[in-house]
Amino acid sequence: MTNTVTGPIAIVDMGSNGIRFGIVSSLSRHLPVVYEERAPISLLDAQGEDRTIPLDTIHEVVKSFLRFKELCKDANVPLSNVRVLATEATRIATNATEFMDSIFQATGWTVTLLPKQEEALVSASGIVGSFYTVNGLTSDCGGGSVELSYVMSDGNGVSTAQTPVSLPYGAMALKKRLQQCEGKKERQDLYLEVESAIRQALKETEPPNQLKHKDGYEIYMSGGGFRALGYLSMARKSHKVRSKSNHKHSSRQPDYPIPMINGYTITGKSLKKLVHRYRDKKADQVIRQVQGFRISKRRAEMMPAVCLLVSAMLEAIPIRQVHFSEGGVRQGICYQMLSNQEQSKDPLLTAVKDYISKSDFALNEEEYQAIFDVLKSALPSPYLETTHPLQLHRLLPAAIHLANLTSHYPKESRAFVAFHIPLPSGPLANVPGLTHKERATLALLLAYRQGGAVPDPIFYRVQRLVGKKGISVCKYLGRLMELIYSVSPLHPGVGVLRSGLKFSTVVTDAIATGNSEDECTSNNDENESAIIQPSDSNNDDDDDDDDDDTEDDNIQDKTLYPSLKLRIQLPSTPSTYLDAPAIRSMIENLDKKVNTRKFDIDDEQRRLHCPTLFSVDISQGLV
Repeated sequence: MTNTVTGPIAIVDMGSNGIRFGIVSSLSRHLPVVYEERAPISLLDAQGEDRTIPLDTIHEVVKSFLRFKELCKDANVPLSNVRVLATEATRIATNATEFMDSIFQATGWTVTLLPKQEEALVSASGIVGSFYTVNGLTSDCGGGSVELSYVMSDGNGVSTAQTPVSLPYGAMALKKRLQQCEGKKERQDLYLEVESAIRQALKETEPPNQLKHKDGYEIYMSGGGFRALGYLSMARKSHKVRSKSNHKHSSRQPDYPIPMINGYTITGKSLKKLVHRYRDKKADQVIRQVQGFRISKRRAEMMPAVCLLVSAMLEAIPIRQVHFSEGGVRQGICYQMLSNQEQSKDPLLTAVKDYISKSDFALNEEEYQAIFDVLKSALPSPYLETTHPLQLHRLLPAAIHLANLTSHYPKESRAFVAFHIPLPSGPLANVPGLTHKERATLALLLAYRQGGAVPDPIFYRVQRLVGKKGISVCKYLGRLMELIYSVSPLHPGVGVLRSGLKFSTVVTDAIATGNSEDECTSNNDENESAIIQPSDSNNDDDDDDDDDDTEDDNIQDKTLYPSLKLRIQLPSTPSTYLDAPAIRSMIENLDKKVNTRKFDIDDEQRRLHCPTLFSVDISQGLV
């Protein structure tokens, strides 16, 4: 479907459970959003036993479309750049032709009715558009149907299933089927029917053997039903807040620091526990759990049906990890319209470059390359490999481009604002291509580049997503960027080269465990003394049986995190860039800033009880 469309594009996804409208400003890889909204009209729910869309529902749809058309005028979207797509509820409607004709007569927009297989392909494309790489099964749960396909990314591009499968077990459709069940036996029969259909769908989809790991498949889930399940999982990561008036009563306060669905990941084991817990819950019990995640009562009423569907899916398909995606039909159509060259780009880096292009503090190419070369020389190769769990090969370039954007802010707010740039509260919140761990890694890199820990309640929860070794890496690189930008703040990178400062590394034999903010503890750090790390003492472990899906550093391949010593070589001749007391002090204190809390103990205790991933030595003149 690749073409040469230019300018803003509007997409209307006329789904079974709602009508979604969105405008993107251009066909760039990150699909920059201008505006999005949803019309709460359920075409499937409105249909009776005769499968007819009522006239009053058609009128409501037309009114919404006329509003969409006005918004397109406001955004200068030409008629040729409007795409209107319909899925399962329209496919099964007996008056589908009259319905689509009513829309055309009112707006001049032609509705494209997606066949089942094409809908599955478009949905899979939407998931691809939401991530950097996708290798696994894909599934989209709408109101009327659920699609199963696979996507595989490699050096030759992206390939998808030739025979994707669409099944009539969407959230609303399955809810209706459940309501018709009169007892446990009928519910069990429905469950077995869904399980059998999913087994057959997997067989027909024919995923390549290389997509299946020893403990199952990676699966990428999208669509309203699955998104609600992801929000429910986030809401389970919470702690109890005791009532001041009555200690016997308490409420749950969500702890998860990145409350956005795209890039959220849990294990198959956690998902199995979750759907088992909520499979027979009532809507009000679900609503109480997901306060703050914008799940409506209507959506909550579908959760038992979604849990039944996912229970059957987990029984039919071995699943090791689940990745939730915002991408759906709208994003899929746009992704398919991208050129092959644009599809191959990194959505994060295209978004970052687009964002910094509007700033007076953006680096030019020479400055960027100089900084990247310095940082690359200060890291052993494993850290920049594409297989490394921190994904620094793409996050470090993004951090370099973003690292100077808050330097003109008041000193007290630089790290705070920088920390939030990739988080849900920042300007890159809508950027695709980032998992939650990657957002957290980028946030920490930017925070430490601008001075360190910030007085924000979510700071340490964000750190948990990265893991102990990851924190050490972010602190090391962030502090090193802080030095580079301080040496020559107006011409960073290039100024460091002119200063005569040299960097090299020596990989040490010992394998270090890395430092977290709560290891080798002392509260004397000038930048972090006011930060109180949240205690887990209020966690209601008996009530919350979800697994902790943060990365366990202890099971990481130790070769991925080699410990190293950074050697900073000062020039033998005077340097106006480096000789000022402020810069010389920063250089001399770099090791202390990288390993903040190891300096209150003697060398022997430090060696035995506080091993570090990185250390810094300074030498003068030739080595």
